[in-house]
Amino acid sequence: MSKKQDHGGHGHEDHHHHNHAGEMHPHQLEPPHEVFHDPKAGEIARAWITNGHLSLSLHSMAFGKADVWGHVLAAMASQVAGSMEEMGHGKAGANLEEIRKTLNEGLAKAAAQHSVLANKS
Repeated sequence: MSKKQDHGGHGHEDHHHHNHAGEMHPHQLEPPHEVFHDPKAGEIARAWITNGHLSLSLHSMAFGKADVWGHVLAAMASQVAGSMEEMGHGKAGANLEEIRKTLNEGLAKAAAQHSVLANKS
């Protein structure tokens, strides 16, 4: 799956830059209910599958440090694995191992791509 990254609203392959601020999409998820009770809450990421690709809108500098994103992604993986078990799909531990295996492969590919790009500059 290729990534179509959107940094602050401008995707590399997105050539129509009209504003959709305030619009709702029929498949949009509701924010978690806790955020409405925390005036300091802030959204850090939205992830969509569109035209068969991953499209992201994210606040990449939300934490100032890359390692915190590791904790966020691990927490997301854990929640996905547990939710899948609740929905009757496998055990959380096995789901997490499957996610870990694929994530490690994906991270290795991404690291290789970034090192090739760095060597070209």
